[in-house]
Amino acid sequence: QTDKMDKFTYSIFKFSTENQLIQNNDQVLISLSGGIDSMSLYLLLNDFKEKIDIKLHLVHFHHGLRDESDDEVDFLKELAEKHNTPITVIKTNQFKNKKGMQNLARNWRYENLERIHSELKFDKIATAHQLDDLIETQIWRILRGGSLFTLNAIQLHRPPYIRPLLQISKAELKNYLENRNQTWCEDASNFEDNYTRNKIRNQIIPLLKETSGGNFEEKFLALNEDAVDLKENFNQIIAPKTYESNELSFIAIQALNPIFARELIYRFLLHHDQTEITRANINDIYKMVLQNLGNWKIQLKRNNVVYGKSKKITIITKLTRGTL
Repeated sequence: QTDKMDKFTYSIFKFSTENQLIQNNDQVLISLSGGIDSMSLYLLLNDFKEKIDIKLHLVHFHHGLRDESDDEVDFLKELAEKHNTPITVIKTNQFKNKKGMQNLARNWRYENLERIHSELKFDKIATAHQLDDLIETQIWRILRGGSLFTLNAIQLHRPPYIRPLLQISKAELKNYLENRNQTWCEDASNFEDNYTRNKIRNQIIPLLKETSGGNFEEKFLALNEDAVDLKENFNQIIAPKTYESNELSFIAIQALNPIFARELIYRFLLHHDQTEITRANINDIYKMVLQNLGNWKIQLKRNNVVYGKSKKITIITKLTRGTL
């Protein structure tokens, strides 16, 4: 083994070790689609072995949706063999003609990654989210009415997940593979993009880049860093048990500045399985709390109700079938 790492690889190695994404003796599961992003992730992490001891295991998902999927499996198995990396291929046909396929497929992949991670007793799961993904998700969240907290749209490290490429653009990764003369599978993940995402990627981002006056990516990275700082500050002030308990006191909310107060309400709702929360819902609840109002209720989606009573907030979940 040589101790000579190219500059690009070394910069990602340095970033990954400084941010404690990768450490010596780590066992890392890599989700490998074979596209530009995941191919780069695998080869880069494999080269980290020149500096530290890490063990890798690849997982490839065959969704049974495209004719070329079988060829891609052969291609990736060959690559894994060349670099002496074990690979697990998981195949399904369950997503053909399914409504909401993107979400179903994504959840299926995460469930399987976590299952294998646990079976192998590995330390981490590496996914190939990169800077373009982060910016797309930030814009998508802004358009959906997200708070400042949601600008930290994809997290660098959320155990067991690590995302070593989060500050690297797709163009840089493509360049990296071309320099290595490494081919890849043409983006197999296209089917998981919805219409809005495609518009953001193909129309909105190019226009923003053109009018940004330069440093486009850095500007969005700065917003991400601000959101990270905001989250860290929130987490220092508010213990998880505050929003994980069955009721949330008015006092806890009233003691905070409005940004943190709304975030506390949001986390309370989220912790109690309220996934479709609008900003209007949060503002309505916050208004009632600030006014110290007695008995009130606010209707959420899926027939769930938020109650304000005795200076506390609770949620009643309607589990009755056939009422939706």
